[in-house]
Amino acid sequence: MSSRPLPRRPQPSPGRWGFGAALLILVATLGSASLAVIPDLLLGDDTLTRRIVGQLGSMITQNAVFVALPVVIIALLLQARPAPSAFGLRTPSRPWMTAGAVVVAFVGYLLISNLLGSLLDVGDRKDSQPATLGATESVAAGIAIALGVTILAPVGEEFLMRGVVYPGMRDGLSSRIGPWAAIAAAAVVNGLIFGALHGATDLIFIPMLMTFGIVLCLLYQVTGSLYAPIALHLTNNTVAIATALGWTVLEGLALWLSAAAVLSLAARVVGTVTRRSRAGISEAGASPAA
Repeated sequence: MSSRPLPRRPQPSPGRWGFGAALLILVATLGSASLAVIPDLLLGDDTLTRRIVGQLGSMITQNAVFVALPVVIIALLLQARPAPSAFGLRTPSRPWMTAGAVVVAFVGYLLISNLLGSLLDVGDRKDSQPATLGATESVAAGIAIALGVTILAPVGEEFLMRGVVYPGMRDGLSSRIGPWAAIAAAAVVNGLIFGALHGATDLIFIPMLMTFGIVLCLLYQVTGSLYAPIALHLTNNTVAIATALGWTVLEGLALWLSAAAVLSLAARVVGTVTRRSRAGISEAGASPAA
């Protein structure tokens, strides 16, 4: 009689950074990201154009820091240049299953979010962040801010929170409390931090944002690709800002397709660079020493 093999337990990845390094990177990155306000301050808010350009410049600066600084710190800690795949930037081996996981995660999050909204009596309350960013000032401003929120934020925030902080916490805890408990604990802590960072504009949304952070961690854990939580983050931000701005379904869909096209192109560029880098390393390893 044949027996089915037991499922493999999640194991920490070799060469990973640990819990302490993840916290160090988080604090250093968030502290450095405070410099993101410089473009906004330099341009001022004398006109709507200056205000919007300043906001977009700040968003670009902040999310660039979210990606670049963790890479630099990890390279120094590991004394090696980390590959994109170390942060989950890898094409899913089963794209349709990954897409299905994103859909299931989004539906599950919506159900939990609606339940929490009912318990907290959120009602018809909308996120005030789009108005704070100036997205409600004009159609052009709304489009510009919407593209920034759906393109820049999912990449920068997912790279930092799910690509760097979550695996560092998970692998650091794994040897102490076991792999499964480490996944749960790291996802909850990550969700708490994510919710706290996003709840400054309206505290009532913090529980929903914490839940979203946990769902994003679990989606990354299940799929093994950072592109999955980026896609979910993109979708959620599209729904949120389209609702806040009173856009139609078609306008929201156009925003989602535009952002998805840009991020898909960026993912293809990352994949091409990674393949060329691997090919170069293989050729160097096969060449005889001169």
